[in-house]
Amino acid sequence: MEYIPKLLGLTSAILLALGITEISHAPTITTTSTTVVTTTTVEPTPTTTANSNGRDSAHNRCGQWWGLAQDIGWEAEDMPTLDYIMWRESRCDPTQHNTTLNADGSTDIGLTQINDRSWCLPTRWYPEGYLQTVGVLTKVGCTELFDPATNLKAAKALYDYSKKEHGNGFEPWEV
Repeated sequence: MEYIPKLLGLTSAILLALGITEISHAPTITTTSTTVVTTTTVEPTPTTTANSNGRDSAHNRCGQWWGLAQDIGWEAEDMPTLDYIMWRESRCDPTQHNTTLNADGSTDIGLTQINDRSWCLPTRWYPEGYLQTVGVLTKVGCTELFDPATNLKAAKALYDYSKKEHGNGFEPWEV
């Protein structure tokens, strides 16, 4: 921990060399010696992404997908919950593929982590797979779910099915 005062002192020296002599609202850190070092904490500026209904999604984590989701048919009032699901399931990354967490050996794919065994592989009820039967997927298997638009379209199909059958469209995600 002895390097921290030296590092802070070096930072102060660099700031002085750059002509930065005063920083407002900067916390003061006093070390165990008589040296006083001033540092600044830079808060990241959130980026703002406006979705198709013009609402600011800066406070949402996956706002970059809101416009696409609404173009596919998601309602504006469902966007905060869908945003939460995309963040929780994939951290907004459409390339995510969970191959290890499910005890039954199934995998979860894409932005909303759609389960392959339940929704896109053949079952006794849907010999082609549910998402293939309802026309969301065109190929055997689940690789199309890595495409963000296809994944959001599939998630909307699951939402609609669950809302009709169970009264809660977000039930497949346990929300």
